[in-house]
Amino acid sequence: MDSPGKIYLADQRGLDESSILRRYSTFNFEKFYSEHKEPFAEIFLLNDDSIACGKMTFFLSKQDSLQILMPITGGLDVVLNGKEYALETGQIQALNVSKGEVLEISNPYKDDVMNYLQIGISTDIFLLRHSEMLYNFSFDQDKNQLIEVISNNKLPFKLSAGIFAGQVEAIYKMQNSESKFYAFIIDGAFEVEGRLLQARDGLALWNTNEVELEALSNNAIVLVLELKPSIF
Repeated sequence: MDSPGKIYLADQRGLDESSILRRYSTFNFEKFYSEHKEPFAEIFLLNDDSIACGKMTFFLSKQDSLQILMPITGGLDVVLNGKEYALETGQIQALNVSKGEVLEISNPYKDDVMNYLQIGISTDIFLLRHSEMLYNFSFDQDKNQLIEVISNNKLPFKLSAGIFAGQVEAIYKMQNSESKFYAFIIDGAFEVEGRLLQARDGLALWNTNEVELEALSNNAIVLVLELKPSIF
């Protein structure tokens, strides 16, 4: 474990639960606060949300940011400034959200709870339109490798994801030696740079050029974010 890092355990996340929404927050959010859960680099929000059948929740943006929405099970409908975005599994939508704007996020299914990730990355520079930031991927077609889902020089991050069989290894090579790395385990278990991570754990790393990952269970799914150094 040569690379300095910090583990964010799933069972230490904040929990906010109602009849509409169950939210686990990796970083400080709303009523959840811990001195050990401050933002990591530009990632200030990583919420693991489940919305009840046919229900809606709201997100009020308190700063200019890119909000990344990824359905894990089912799909979700999003409304921002009167524009609607419908997402299914296998899609990720990034949205430019200014301070004071509100996202309406709803579960279109009447019989199923839906689960999604929402990741907030702070930025005050919006260079792409929303229509340019809908990304499709397929784990079925690209198993046992990290897929580049979002990679654009106009965005301050790169996002990769992959599903792996047990004992399969992968190496993530950083685009920039000054970038920072964050992994989130969606399902299963991994060893990442010598750290054991279970489902919904996270790991932040810095001062590294590459990261070694090994799946420890079948159908293990990992999400990787590389936070680029500012070029503006």
